[in-house]
Amino acid sequence: MKTVTYDDVVAMEPCWLETPQGRRRLRYYAKKRERWTALDVLRLSRVSVEDRLWLVLRPELIDEPVLHEYACRCAEYALTFVADPDPRSVAAIDAKRRWVRGEIGDDDLDAAWAAAWDAAWAAARDAAWAAARAAARDAAWDAARAAARDAAWDAAWDAARDAARDAAWDAAWDAARKREVQMLIDLLKEVYHVQD
Repeated sequence: MKTVTYDDVVAMEPCWLETPQGRRRLRYYAKKRERWTALDVLRLSRVSVEDRLWLVLRPELIDEPVLHEYACRCAEYALTFVADPDPRSVAAIDAKRRWVRGEIGDDDLDAAWAAAWDAAWAAARDAAWAAARAAARDAAWDAARAAARDAAWDAAWDAARDAARDAAWDAAWDAARKREVQMLIDLLKEVYHVQD
Protein backbone atom coordinates (compact mmCIF):
# COMPACT_ATOMS: atom_id res chain seq x y z
CA MET A 1 0.00 0.00 0.00
CA LYS A 2 1.28 3.47 -0.86
CA THR A 3 2.40 5.85 1.89
CA VAL A 4 3.02 9.55 2.41
CA THR A 5 5.39 11.40 4.70
CA TYR A 6 5.22 14.74 6.43
CA ASP A 7 7.09 16.33 3.51
CA ASP A 8 4.68 14.76 1.00
CA VAL A 9 1.70 16.29 2.81
CA VAL A 10 3.37 19.70 2.99
CA ALA A 11 4.08 19.52 -0.77
CA MET A 12 0.34 18.95 -1.40
CA GLU A 13 -0.27 22.42 0.12
CA PRO A 14 -3.44 21.71 2.10
CA CYS A 15 -5.28 24.87 3.06
CA TRP A 16 -5.36 23.84 6.71
CA LEU A 17 -1.57 24.24 6.88
CA GLU A 18 -2.17 27.99 6.62
CA THR A 19 -3.31 28.02 10.26
CA PRO A 20 -1.09 27.52 13.31
CA GLN A 21 -3.45 24.82 14.56
CA GLY A 22 -3.19 22.91 11.28
CA ARG A 23 0.60 23.07 11.28
CA ARG A 24 0.69 21.89 14.92
CA ARG A 25 -1.65 19.01 14.12
CA LEU A 26 0.50 17.86 11.20
CA ARG A 27 3.68 18.02 13.31
CA TYR A 28 1.89 16.03 16.04
CA TYR A 29 0.98 13.27 13.60
CA ALA A 30 4.45 13.34 11.99
CA LYS A 31 5.92 12.45 15.39
CA LYS A 32 3.62 9.43 15.73
CA ARG A 33 4.96 7.72 12.60
CA GLU A 34 7.15 8.50 9.64
CA ARG A 35 4.95 7.08 6.86
CA TRP A 36 1.15 6.99 6.60
CA THR A 37 -1.11 4.82 4.44
CA ALA A 38 -4.55 5.93 3.30
CA LEU A 39 -6.05 3.65 5.95
CA ASP A 40 -3.91 5.31 8.63
CA VAL A 41 -5.13 8.76 7.56
CA LEU A 42 -8.78 7.72 7.28
CA ARG A 43 -8.72 6.43 10.85
CA LEU A 44 -7.63 9.80 12.32
CA SER A 45 -10.84 10.64 14.16
CA ARG A 46 -9.51 14.00 15.40
CA VAL A 47 -9.07 15.21 11.81
CA SER A 48 -12.15 16.43 9.96
CA VAL A 49 -13.71 14.04 7.49
CA GLU A 50 -13.23 16.57 4.70
CA ASP A 51 -9.49 16.90 5.43
CA ARG A 52 -9.01 13.13 5.57
CA LEU A 53 -10.78 12.60 2.25
CA TRP A 54 -8.96 15.54 0.65
CA LEU A 55 -5.64 14.00 1.61
CA VAL A 56 -6.25 10.40 0.56
CA LEU A 57 -8.36 10.75 -2.59
CA ARG A 58 -5.35 11.10 -4.86
CA PRO A 59 -3.13 8.70 -6.79
CA GLU A 60 -0.20 9.43 -4.49
CA LEU A 61 -1.97 7.34 -1.84
CA ILE A 62 -4.53 5.18 -3.64
CA ASP A 63 -4.09 3.46 -7.00
CA GLU A 64 -6.25 5.04 -9.70
CA PRO A 65 -8.36 1.92 -10.40
CA VAL A 66 -9.26 1.87 -6.71
CA LEU A 67 -10.17 5.57 -6.82
CA HIS A 68 -12.44 4.85 -9.81
CA GLU A 69 -14.08 1.94 -7.97
CA TYR A 70 -14.65 4.18 -4.96
CA ALA A 71 -16.33 6.75 -7.20
CA CYS A 72 -18.58 3.99 -8.57
CA ARG A 73 -19.50 2.85 -5.07
CA CYS A 74 -20.31 6.42 -4.00
CA ALA A 75 -22.50 6.85 -7.07
CA GLU A 76 -24.28 3.56 -6.36
CA TYR A 77 -24.84 4.62 -2.77
CA ALA A 78 -26.29 7.94 -3.93
CA LEU A 79 -28.67 6.09 -6.22
CA THR A 80 -30.08 4.19 -3.23
CA PHE A 81 -31.82 7.45 -2.29
CA VAL A 82 -33.67 7.55 -5.60
CA ALA A 83 -36.89 5.58 -5.81
CA ASP A 84 -36.45 4.68 -9.46
CA PRO A 85 -32.94 5.54 -10.67
CA ASP A 86 -32.58 6.46 -14.31
CA PRO A 87 -31.10 3.46 -16.18
CA ARG A 88 -28.60 5.82 -17.84
CA SER A 89 -27.06 6.55 -14.43
CA VAL A 90 -26.78 2.86 -13.61
CA ALA A 91 -25.30 2.18 -17.07
CA ALA A 92 -22.70 4.92 -16.57
CA ILE A 93 -21.45 3.26 -13.39
CA ASP A 94 -21.21 -0.05 -15.21
CA ALA A 95 -19.40 1.64 -18.10
CA LYS A 96 -16.89 3.18 -15.72
CA ARG A 97 -16.06 -0.24 -14.28
CA ARG A 98 -15.74 -1.75 -17.77
CA TRP A 99 -13.47 1.16 -18.77
CA VAL A 100 -11.23 0.56 -15.75
CA ARG A 101 -10.95 -3.13 -16.76
CA GLY A 102 -10.06 -2.09 -20.32
CA GLU A 103 -13.24 -3.55 -21.82
CA ILE A 104 -14.40 -0.29 -23.41
CA GLY A 105 -12.61 2.78 -24.69
CA ASP A 106 -12.76 6.46 -23.86
CA ASP A 107 -15.46 7.16 -26.48
CA ASP A 108 -17.82 4.61 -24.96
CA LEU A 109 -17.15 5.95 -21.48
CA ASP A 110 -17.75 9.51 -22.69
CA ALA A 111 -21.06 8.46 -24.27
CA ALA A 112 -22.18 6.79 -21.03
CA TRP A 113 -21.11 9.86 -19.06
CA ALA A 114 -23.05 12.17 -21.40
CA ALA A 115 -26.18 10.02 -21.06
CA ALA A 116 -25.85 10.02 -17.26
CA TRP A 117 -25.33 13.78 -17.31
CA ASP A 118 -28.55 14.19 -19.32
CA ALA A 119 -30.34 12.01 -16.76
CA ALA A 120 -28.95 14.10 -13.91
CA TRP A 121 -30.07 17.34 -15.57
CA ALA A 122 -33.53 15.91 -16.14
CA ALA A 123 -33.73 14.87 -12.48
CA ALA A 124 -32.45 18.28 -11.36
CA ARG A 125 -35.02 20.05 -13.53
CA ASP A 126 -37.80 17.89 -12.06
CA ALA A 127 -36.51 18.56 -8.54
CA ALA A 128 -36.35 22.29 -9.24
CA TRP A 129 -39.96 22.31 -10.40
CA ALA A 130 -41.01 20.35 -7.33
CA ALA A 131 -39.08 22.75 -5.10
CA ALA A 132 -40.67 25.74 -6.82
CA ARG A 133 -44.15 24.28 -6.31
CA ALA A 134 -43.34 23.55 -2.66
CA ALA A 135 -41.98 27.07 -2.19
CA ALA A 136 -45.11 28.58 -3.69
CA ARG A 137 -47.28 26.43 -1.45
CA ASP A 138 -45.17 27.39 1.58
CA ALA A 139 -45.35 31.07 0.65
CA ALA A 140 -49.13 30.88 0.41
CA TRP A 141 -49.27 29.08 3.75
CA ASP A 142 -46.94 31.65 5.32
CA ALA A 143 -49.09 34.50 4.00
CA ALA A 144 -52.23 32.94 5.43
CA ARG A 145 -50.50 32.25 8.73
CA ALA A 146 -49.11 35.80 8.87
CA ALA A 147 -52.59 37.18 8.48
CA ALA A 148 -53.83 35.03 11.34
CA ARG A 149 -50.93 35.46 13.77
CA ASP A 150 -48.85 38.33 14.94
CA ALA A 151 -45.35 39.02 13.56
CA ALA A 152 -43.51 37.94 16.72
CA TRP A 153 -45.05 34.47 16.64
CA ASP A 154 -44.24 34.13 12.92
CA ALA A 155 -40.64 35.20 13.46
CA ALA A 156 -40.21 32.71 16.30
CA TRP A 157 -41.84 29.93 14.29
CA ASP A 158 -39.69 30.67 11.22
CA ALA A 159 -36.51 30.78 13.30
CA ALA A 160 -37.33 27.46 14.96
CA ARG A 161 -38.19 25.84 11.63
CA ASP A 162 -35.00 27.17 10.01
CA ALA A 163 -32.86 26.02 12.94
CA ALA A 164 -34.40 22.55 12.85
CA ARG A 165 -33.92 22.30 9.08
CA ASP A 166 -30.29 23.48 9.35
CA ALA A 167 -29.56 21.02 12.16
CA ALA A 168 -31.11 18.18 10.19
CA TRP A 169 -29.11 19.14 7.09
CA ASP A 170 -25.86 19.33 9.10
CA ALA A 171 -26.51 15.95 10.71
CA ALA A 172 -27.34 14.36 7.35
CA TRP A 173 -24.23 15.86 5.74
CA ASP A 174 -22.03 14.67 8.60
CA ALA A 175 -23.50 11.18 8.46
CA ALA A 176 -23.01 11.02 4.69
CA ARG A 177 -19.36 12.07 4.93
CA LYS A 178 -18.70 9.52 7.68
CA ARG A 179 -20.37 6.88 5.49
CA GLU A 180 -18.04 7.85 2.62
CA VAL A 181 -15.00 7.39 4.86
CA GLN A 182 -16.23 3.98 6.03
CA MET A 183 -16.95 2.92 2.44
CA LEU A 184 -13.39 3.86 1.47
CA ILE A 185 -11.90 2.05 4.47
CA ASP A 186 -13.89 -1.07 3.57
CA LEU A 187 -12.80 -0.87 -0.08
CA LEU A 188 -9.12 -0.42 0.81
CA LYS A 189 -9.23 -3.35 3.22
CA GLU A 190 -10.88 -5.46 0.52
CA VAL A 191 -8.45 -4.48 -2.26
CA TYR A 192 -5.28 -4.64 -0.19
CA HIS A 193 -6.39 -7.68 1.87
CA VAL A 194 -6.06 -5.90 5.21
CA GLN A 195 -7.38 -7.62 8.32
CA ASP A 196 -8.18 -5.70 11.50
